[in-house]
Amino acid sequence: MEEQMIRFIDDVILGGSGHGISVDDEIVLNGTVDSLGVTRLLDFIEDSLGVAVPAEDVTIENFQSVGSICAYLRGRAEYSEQGAR
Repeated sequence: MEEQMIRFIDDVILGGSGHGISVDDEIVLNGTVDSLGVTRLLDFIEDSLGVAVPAEDVTIENFQSVGSICAYLRGRAEYSEQGAR
């Protein structure tokens, strides 16, 4: 999931700049991804991963880095599986 998200950020949000972000790089606070980029990333998450992210979950803690986004998404998946039981 991390590699897929890094490719999306680099290719689509950064226009193939070859910026070379890593899983732990801050992407919002350092300005790599702006508010429009976050919106595009949310669309990507919903379309590609099938996960709708509620507005209240779009926080610096959850979207600080690719790693934190993926951890958040994995947590949502666990929560969804438990709720289905």
